[in-house]
This record gives sequence, C-alpha cells and structure tokens, in this order.
Amino acid sequence: MLEAFSAYIKNIAVFMLFAAFAEMLMPENNLKKYISLVMGLILLTIVIKPMFFVFQKGADLELKTLQQAVSFWSEEYDIQNTENNQWNETMILNIYKKELEQKLQEDLQNKFHTNMTVTAQIDTQQKNYGAILAVTLQGEIEKEEEMREYMKKKYDIDQVYIEGS
Repeated sequence: MLEAFSAYIKNIAVFMLFAAFAEMLMPENNLKKYISLVMGLILLTIVIKPMFFVFQKGADLELKTLQQAVSFWSEEYDIQNTENNQWNETMILNIYKKELEQKLQEDLQNKFHTNMTVTAQIDTQQKNYGAILAVTLQGEIEKEEEMREYMKKKYDIDQVYIEGS
C-alpha cells in the first residue's frame, strides 16, 4: 500500500515538472492559455484517478481528457485557419486589383497621353478567378472608341466604361 501511494505521489511530481517545463518552453501566444488549461485538467485527472478506480469508472480518464483537448484544439485551429485564409484571399485580391489598375492606367496614359484613373472589376468565381470583367476609365478622355478597341485587343476586355469625358 505504501508503494502504491509512493508511486502516486511520484506520478504527480513528475507530471508537475513536465507541465512547468512545457509552459516555460511555450511562446507567449493564444495557445499558451489552452495548454495551461489542458495541463491543469490532466493534473486533476491524475489526482482524482485513484478514486475512480475504486468505483471502476476511470481506467482511461487521461486518454479521454487528451482526446477531448485535441478535438477542441483541432476545431479551434480549423476555425482560425478558415478565417485567416479568407482574410489572406481578400488581401491578395485587393493587391492584385490595385497593381492591375496601376498597370492599365500607366499603359493607357503612355499610349493616349491623357490623365485618367482606372477601376477594374475582377472575377472571383472559381472558374475564371482573377480575370478582368470590366474596366471603368474616369477623366478627360478624348479618344473613347480608340481606347475601347485598344483594351479589347491588348487585354481582351469587352466592357470598357468611360466617365467624365
């Protein structure tokens, strides 16, 4: 009986050392609080486990606790990962659109020697993702038809809208 109690105390001490060491190694981020929570739950199950054996209910309590924690972490990671992917996709599309508009504007200004701003509409559907749907030109534009033909031939843009000429 004394050996079992000694092993019980050693298990608690070893786990406490492991938990303290793991917490020291973890960087300061959102996961640290979850790891501390899981370590606390595991410690609680280690302390309470002998009482469950008396009632024959807690044979794999640590394993079940770890499985629940891993399941929770994976769900949380999937949610964060999905949100990050949506944000990244939006940012990439915005950067692409700004670069495209700047390139079109420089090309048209060099070709037609006129001051204008260009606004592009981009396709976000899976099939033609990133394709130019339409372009709106704003400014003092004199050669409207020539610009339309130029955009059609060079960039394959059918819908060119001109405002403010």
